[in-house]
Amino acid sequence: MHQYLGLATISGSRGVTLVRVWGLWACLWAGSMLGGGVLAAEGEASPNVAFYLGTDAPLDLLQAFDEVIVDPAVFALPSSERYPHTRWAARVEITQKDYQGTPAAWLEKTLAPLWGKGFRDFYLTDKERGGDSVFSAPPSTEDRWLSLALTEVHGEFKDARIFLRNHPPVADAHGDLLAGWVVESIFQPYDALQGWFLTVDPHRLDEQLSQLHHWQEKYPGVPLIDLELAQTYDRESQQALARKSAQAGLIPYVTSPDENIVGIGKLRVMPRKILVVQSLDPGTAIEEGTGSKILSLPLDYLGYDVRYVNVNEGLPEDITPDRYAGIAVFLDKDVADQDKWRLWFLKEVHRHVPVAVFDRFGFDIDIETAQVLDLKVLPSGYLPGATARILHTAPMIGFEHAPQVEIQDAVGLAIGPTGQSLAQIQVGDTIMDMAATLPWGGYALAPFSLEYVGELNRNYWVIDPLKFLRQSLSLPAMPVPDTTSENGRRLFFVQVDGDGFPSRAEFPGYDYGADALYDQIFKKYPIPMTVSVVEGEIGPTGKYPALSPRLESIARKIFALPNIEIGSHTYSHPLDWILADPKYGQQKEQLSMQIPGYTFDLKREIEGSIEYINGRLAPPGKKVRVLQWSGAANPTAAALEEAWKAGVYNINGGDTLPVKPDGSWTDISGAGIAKGKGDQNYQIYAAEMNENIYTNDWTRPFYGMVRVLETYEITEFPLRIKPVDIYFHFYSGTKLASLKALQNVYDVTLKQPVFPVYTSDFIQKVLDARHASVALQEGQWQIRTGRSLREFRLPVGEIPDLTHSSGVVGYLSVPGGTYVHLGDDQASVSLLPVNHPADPLPYVSAATAYITHFKRQGRGIRFDARGYYQPYVLLSHADHACGFKVDGREVQSTEDGKGRLKVSFPPSVGEQGPVHDIEVHCHD
Repeated sequence: MHQYLGLATISGSRGVTLVRVWGLWACLWAGSMLGGGVLAAEGEASPNVAFYLGTDAPLDLLQAFDEVIVDPAVFALPSSERYPHTRWAARVEITQKDYQGTPAAWLEKTLAPLWGKGFRDFYLTDKERGGDSVFSAPPSTEDRWLSLALTEVHGEFKDARIFLRNHPPVADAHGDLLAGWVVESIFQPYDALQGWFLTVDPHRLDEQLSQLHHWQEKYPGVPLIDLELAQTYDRESQQALARKSAQAGLIPYVTSPDENIVGIGKLRVMPRKILVVQSLDPGTAIEEGTGSKILSLPLDYLGYDVRYVNVNEGLPEDITPDRYAGIAVFLDKDVADQDKWRLWFLKEVHRHVPVAVFDRFGFDIDIETAQVLDLKVLPSGYLPGATARILHTAPMIGFEHAPQVEIQDAVGLAIGPTGQSLAQIQVGDTIMDMAATLPWGGYALAPFSLEYVGELNRNYWVIDPLKFLRQSLSLPAMPVPDTTSENGRRLFFVQVDGDGFPSRAEFPGYDYGADALYDQIFKKYPIPMTVSVVEGEIGPTGKYPALSPRLESIARKIFALPNIEIGSHTYSHPLDWILADPKYGQQKEQLSMQIPGYTFDLKREIEGSIEYINGRLAPPGKKVRVLQWSGAANPTAAALEEAWKAGVYNINGGDTLPVKPDGSWTDISGAGIAKGKGDQNYQIYAAEMNENIYTNDWTRPFYGMVRVLETYEITEFPLRIKPVDIYFHFYSGTKLASLKALQNVYDVTLKQPVFPVYTSDFIQKVLDARHASVALQEGQWQIRTGRSLREFRLPVGEIPDLTHSSGVVGYLSVPGGTYVHLGDDQASVSLLPVNHPADPLPYVSAATAYITHFKRQGRGIRFDARGYYQPYVLLSHADHACGFKVDGREVQSTEDGKGRLKVSFPPSVGEQGPVHDIEVHCHD
């Protein structure tokens, strides 16, 4: 039976972490920009500062810090819209030649160009090393030059903020001009020439700390940052070193000698990427691999952004434990170069990147490899007639299908003393471990990973993928971004592909099915919907020019409805985007709608169709927002980039279609797939499949769309793993059976606790989830998201401590965990056990509205709210003695039957509808 279906830091030469101190901290920062140099007042939390001097900076992780010191030679300032809470300081190395000139000349040559590039924060350093030299005296020539330079900087660039590395005489004399002082290797000196870490002299350490504490007393508001170096891949040693520095009263940042990792300070950023390794024939699309089909959903649910690689097309070198939470391996076929694959695998184990292996390792495990992995290689070969039997399985085995083992499945491996067996079999006198977890990760070999059931043509999970991934990759129990919900309510969106727009209605009252949909769906249900057309079907240059005037008139009135968002379904409806790519050399005219005189052109399909819709069909004030992929919905990276350049989002693809009674998690896709770097190469999948699938390729039964309700139920209970997506084509309006089935789906869905949104709203949340940062600081979770994502999910048994959290609107506990609702793009979340005595503060338990500008004062709260359809908020820990106002007017609340009060307000029709001011005042 299926258990889930129910059937630190500033950056410069070195690194430092700054803790968020919003409010007063922001004011103090602003003061420092005017020359005061003060970052945090006495008693305030210190900023989190990081140092990152490498190329290809992991911005999504570094944004967790308040200040990041970077190398401007290889770093371009990112968008402040994407990363609004992080400042970037340019590392400026002062040379002996600079010291020989005047500070004014140096300013003009070095700082002025960086100022022109947008930098306002600067980290001054030279080749002087840290350690004992930190307290060298008396002041040197360089010290005197730096003192003049600091004064010169603040005279020329009023808003400049300066971080200084070492030079204690300068810091001692001019600490009031600094945004922060950086000292190095106080607890673990490093010999850069030899590459050795040295042992610090205890007496010298005491002396250094005494002098540093004296400096802190003199300049209590200026951050003192201890930049420590440690082994690149040893995260535990880095954590221990950071803890030691923090306990001494310093702001620690521990990084690698090359300063090219995301280090650790008081803040430890959780890596949120996982690499999935597959074995495919060269040239095969990455989405065709079993790993990308079945691992995307569990990894999405666990809160990770997935990168896919084909082992037969090369392996990446940038998989490090600061950036990647782990590696998942699912090999469909033999690896071309097994020796190279084994060496790469062992290198990642040496780097302390956890690895989870499904089905097979992909290389022969020799004695040396076995020793590294704490495995024992057992004798191979069995007597005739030998059989295999299962001795033991862990509870996570048998998730969707019970294991069935044959003699040919036996793999001669046993775990060593550090391992934990998940599945043991016996062949003769030999006992083998077919699934296990070990310090480096874990494995689940066939048939203890998946089981293919031929009569159903479907794979089923034998091992619970969530439990196995959590345990083998040692994934932390952290808040995870959730794209299925907003304020506890399940997201619900509608997307309509343009296929069949010219098709005639087969029942009285309408000439075209599109007109029937206008009356019976688009007007009848005043909820957000995203509707697209195929230009080649309805435009004057398309396949049916004689019908174009009538068809365009229907499209115009659909797009004019206030609840309709406009999409494009391309020009000629390509059937296979990969084969249509010129590099495959196919006959492109056979891969799309036959339009006289037209051959496939990527720009015409995307940009051209968008320009046509915007110019001829869209009403004033509306434009195309979404490109909905056609045919196999398998766009290449080039096609994705074309849509991005056209300024629209993209959606379609994936294969989410589980139905009763045989549904499986392997039938459910994740939120999307990365086909390159950046959002411009990310394909968003449809949340569920369309009526073409439920009607057996539009053959019958034509009412088959009602079965999508089974899919909605399966993806909601017992775990909510997908939003609701009513996804259909215009040809559903041609038959009475399909139209009534569609109305039934709408009626049933709108009776559920859903939050209707536009397709573009959902897409933006998925993209934000890829970039969100989650970090742990002294027991409190620090979250930074983008402009759209506002929902995170806590593990089962935990709730937010509203008294000691900030940026939290409320929460809702469900069987799969606790949804935490954020009121802005950042939050600090402290946790409590779910059975902890109730916090008396009122909070939003659930809402079918976007909530912004949330403020709490005592037991009163105030916020802005906007919802598209019958919006409301449900309030917990509020009673009828509380006062409620909407837009300044007193309103009455109602009981929801669960001890919560419901406050309703008018909907915001369209994408730019009004925002309502909600006030709740409760007595202390």
